[in-house]
Amino acid sequence: MSRIRVLITCLLIFSPLCIGSVIDVDNYQALTSDKRAYRIGEPIVILVVESTKAESTAATGVTKQMDISAGASDTVSDKSVGMSINGRGEGSGQTIRQGKATTQLSATIEEIVGSNLYKISGQQLLVVNGENQRVTLSGIIRAEDISKENTILSHRIADAEIEIHGSGAVSDAQKQNIIFRIFTWLGIL
Repeated sequence: MSRIRVLITCLLIFSPLCIGSVIDVDNYQALTSDKRAYRIGEPIVILVVESTKAESTAATGVTKQMDISAGASDTVSDKSVGMSINGRGEGSGQTIRQGKATTQLSATIEEIVGSNLYKISGQQLLVVNGENQRVTLSGIIRAEDISKENTILSHRIADAEIEIHGSGAVSDAQKQNIIFRIFTWLGIL
């Protein structure tokens, strides 16, 4: 009987120490779970697949007509005066803008915003033939939108800000020179 008391006493003394060390509740991930990011600082792969198209068409047609006539007569001569003004104006315009971006980049979880909501941000610098291309991304994602491969599509990011900036010889060649910009601003071109 005394052995049982000693065993029970040992269990009562050492059990609180053992229970806390078996499972780390804050960092627990089941052995059968996918390797998805869910903690601050963990990386996640963003698949940027964006395509936009905006189109606007406008047409105007204006026709104005004004006729003024006057007449006078007497017994000797018959005189009349007339005047006519006609105007017609037509105009049309069309604006089409398209954009497309496809890339992959890694972002990290910066903050846990709410229940299963994460604020993410990431950037990528790519240099090809002396051309720098920087892609930056930020937004809020939901845990359930993260695939088992630890990826998420960019259209699943709330408040997404995706920026692609390029610099180098090709980008510089596409910029308009100062004279062209001044003539455009003055309305000459």
